[in-house]
Amino acid sequence: MLLKDKVALVTGAGKGIGKAISLVFAAEGANLIICSRTKSQIEETAEAIRAAGRECLAVVAAVEKEADVTQMVNDGLSRFGKIDILVNNAGISNPKPFLETSMSDWDDALTVNLKGIVVCTRAVLPHMLQRRVGRVINIASAAGVRGLPGSPAYTASKFAVVGLTQALADEIVDKGVRVNVICPGPVKTELFDSSPVKDFLLKNPAALLMMEDVTGAALYLASDLSGGLNSQTICVRKTSRW
Repeated sequence: MLLKDKVALVTGAGKGIGKAISLVFAAEGANLIICSRTKSQIEETAEAIRAAGRECLAVVAAVEKEADVTQMVNDGLSRFGKIDILVNNAGISNPKPFLETSMSDWDDALTVNLKGIVVCTRAVLPHMLQRRVGRVINIASAAGVRGLPGSPAYTASKFAVVGLTQALADEIVDKGVRVNVICPGPVKTELFDSSPVKDFLLKNPAALLMMEDVTGAALYLASDLSGGLNSQTICVRKTSRW
């Protein structure tokens, strides 16, 4: 068990990549704090974690709301006494061409995809720095290293996540906490299946990733296998572009 008795907080864990990461972490021995906006989804994930023999605190929370996140982190620390791993996975995608992307669309993308990571990391990081140990794993996108046509707001928010990761990681490089970012290419999820840019991304169908491609990278960064790896952008993709 690579994460035996570790405590991980995973956002956006009600479905998709966040749920898959949570279940892999549980299988590798971690106890979980998980959140989602949707009660039924987060409870379903929690049931699967408990069925694997691990403890789980499931919370309905919006990652961009400081009150929600502060309460979740405080409750998690009260329950488990520590948080070893933070996976900032929660995010939204609403692909539209630039001139069809409203200012409200821009606000939504930057608020959830970027501010949500800032809020969650600000809540957990002081605890990690005090213990001088921790792993922060941000989930961005291949669109965060090469712009995705037809999805400018999402692209900008994911580029920002990569830059934030590098700046924070370098700032605290000597504090015992590692910060890295995963940039997956197209992953077969419910969100991807309904995406209006799906056909563009699948011009090369072989580029499509399965969930385990991303969960493996997350497990690597969360465990001691990744050694002192810090401030790195891990591109999980099958082609040079996507």
